[in-house]
Amino acid sequence: MPETSPAPKPPHPRLVLALGLLLPCVGQVLNRTPQRALTFLFFAVLFGWVTMNLVTAQVCAARGYPAWRCFVAQHAGLLFIWLVAAMDAYQHARVRWVEFHFRQAP
Repeated sequence: MPETSPAPKPPHPRLVLALGLLLPCVGQVLNRTPQRALTFLFFAVLFGWVTMNLVTAQVCAARGYPAWRCFVAQHAGLLFIWLVAAMDAYQHARVRWVEFHFRQAP
């Protein structure tokens, strides 16, 4: 019977979370789910585009928003999906980490 090679050790969940917060959808790539990363990236761009067009500079000026608040309001869709993707990547990495160490236990 052929011997199967052991599964490679998954990356630490905190590393996945940190990289997912620094760069969008990198956590999913580290978890070996690139299709999921592309899906999150598509929706981040889509929601970012929608909020950018809903909250224009004229709206911010009319309401008297400071520059940082206007930036956050214009990019709220992108930031929301970015954070959801980071949490999703951490959750999947944590599950993979626990499963790997459970299988390694004697």
